[in-house]
Amino acid sequence: MKSNKKNVLAALAAAAAMPISTNSHSLAAPQDSKIGYRYSQYQEADAPRERTFTPTIERYQIDVHQLHYGRPITGNWYINTDLQYETLTGASPLQTYENTDGNSVLLMTGASIDEQRTDLRVAPTRYFSQGSIGGSIAYSTEDDYQSIALGLEGQLELADQLTTLHGSISVSNDTLSPTDAYLSSIRQDAEGNDKRSVSIYEGISRVLTKTSVVQAGIGYTHQSGYLSDPYKFEDRRPGQRDQVTLDGRYRLYFNVGDGAALHLDYRYYTDDWGIRSHTITTRWAQSWKANQWTFNLIPSLRYYRQTAASFYRLEQNPPDDELSSSDARLSTFGALTYGIEGQVKWQRWLVSLDIQQYDSAENLALIQTSSTETPALVDYQVVSLGIEYRY
Repeated sequence: MKSNKKNVLAALAAAAAMPISTNSHSLAAPQDSKIGYRYSQYQEADAPRERTFTPTIERYQIDVHQLHYGRPITGNWYINTDLQYETLTGASPLQTYENTDGNSVLLMTGASIDEQRTDLRVAPTRYFSQGSIGGSIAYSTEDDYQSIALGLEGQLELADQLTTLHGSISVSNDTLSPTDAYLSSIRQDAEGNDKRSVSIYEGISRVLTKTSVVQAGIGYTHQSGYLSDPYKFEDRRPGQRDQVTLDGRYRLYFNVGDGAALHLDYRYYTDDWGIRSHTITTRWAQSWKANQWTFNLIPSLRYYRQTAASFYRLEQNPPDDELSSSDARLSTFGALTYGIEGQVKWQRWLVSLDIQQYDSAENLALIQTSSTETPALVDYQVVSLGIEYRY
């Protein structure tokens, strides 16, 4: 819970194994059972020594083990089950403030955090001749919180067999129980509080030609409850948050090698905290075949920029009756993520290796940049190795 790194890993996992065939538009039920394992290591770069007031500069390392199992069941039903276990060590930022010299100073936790998290998700899906509908239930537990989430999603292929409607809704509830609550009144205040979330998404995809597919969608999320970070000093956020996203995706397939595809994605985000962000992602998925072997190579590049939340400030002792946070994730910044994934398929086996590097900085925002230094911005690398067997 302390920094929501699970969202990073989930996003990277979702980007893996990108299809390079327009057959992915089909809504037919999968016929194969599959079992897979993936190991990922997330490693943050150290905090800058010259801007860190406390002795500790080592940041998070997360080791993640993921087990996936999917199989067809009665009729046109298919069920996916995912189990994830992760361990986290390292230190995290407590506060960033400007000192009397006008320089930003970073305070880190004095001792290394050592935590574990377990997550279980079960998702059955029913397939029809022109669509599918599925549900999911997920339970997650960590040293300092418990979470349960429910989801429902569906797809409907229209009569022209070229257009598909997509929709989903999900709800979640997190119960907080900060560790070492005696260290601060903020942690004590958070004890037993809940954070609730409701998300809705609607989208439409269209096969334009034999070699191109486009998709667009809109999403809305409402969060309420305890939204402050109990592990940071002087962190007081609103008790609710409304978020809206607009996204578009384009796939163009080429007869290069044994198949290739260009992926272009765009996402716009806005919320009532004052944050506006743009994300542009491009991938090239290239395939080669040799006898029973298939090789896929997928380089990717993502650019992200955002504006700051209206209550982001670098004051050491802001007024107690005002909203305030020095969390770097609420600041103005930009980021580049570049990576490459390799896949090898042989008969019913698939092995994949994915490497992603994320770099963030104030000046990468490019426009509407901030002159305020944000030493708590993080750079990180994720290395992921997976194996899957279908039968």
